[in-house]
Amino acid sequence: MDGATYTIGKFAELSGIPIRTLHYYEEVGLLRPRRLPSGHRIYGTTDLIDLQKIMGLKSLGFSLERIRRFIHHPESEMNLAESLKMQQQALKSARAELDKSLEIVGRMLTLLQREGELEDDMIFLLLRNMLREDKQRGWVAEHLSEETATALFDISQDAAAELDRETLAFAHAVKRLAAGEPDTAEAEDMLGFYIQRLLRVLDDKAITNFALIPEEEHKHLNQLVDMPFDEREIAWLDAALAHYASKYGLHGIDRE
Repeated sequence: MDGATYTIGKFAELSGIPIRTLHYYEEVGLLRPRRLPSGHRIYGTTDLIDLQKIMGLKSLGFSLERIRRFIHHPESEMNLAESLKMQQQALKSARAELDKSLEIVGRMLTLLQREGELEDDMIFLLLRNMLREDKQRGWVAEHLSEETATALFDISQDAAAELDRETLAFAHAVKRLAAGEPDTAEAEDMLGFYIQRLLRVLDDKAITNFALIPEEEHKHLNQLVDMPFDEREIAWLDAALAHYASKYGLHGIDRE
């Protein structure tokens, strides 16, 4: 071994790495100190260089197994530039997932602050839908229009929280009104409000495409969007929409 040599205590002092961690790195094959006949470990300059590589790659998120292969079996590992590019992409993906999680937490906190306590099943339904928004956006962009997808999903956290509040209010209104007939004036007013709200988001292309969507794609959308209604409430909503459409025509939603 070239250069100076160090006991494990001195090596830990110089590197700032605890002795227990140095033992672990040796156990998993990251460091390979020389052993004296007495059994004591001796570290040298090469070990110090390897340790700096370990700490640098570890700070970038590389697994210990990958670091071990990179340091001790470079012929089986891609070059550092390629490895760093792959790690960059992995970190970007992790950051995107973290940002999405932070956004969802913020929206749920805003909703709870505005609405107070929510039923557990409603909370988890909202969470499931929030986690599927990327897939929902893709469906809307493909089958309706990119403009509508942008208007629905590419919005600020405050706007998303307001949309969450409206979704919750709609669910509560349907559940309450489903105890009565689907053709009451109150049911018409409720549906009219949300249909007009929807029309402000849909562009002409989306409205035209909506009428052309095949039945199987409607089923696919139903799998992407959880609805908080039981069979009786769904039947009431279908009847209320049919009544509204026959009376008001859904203001162009059904136009060719």
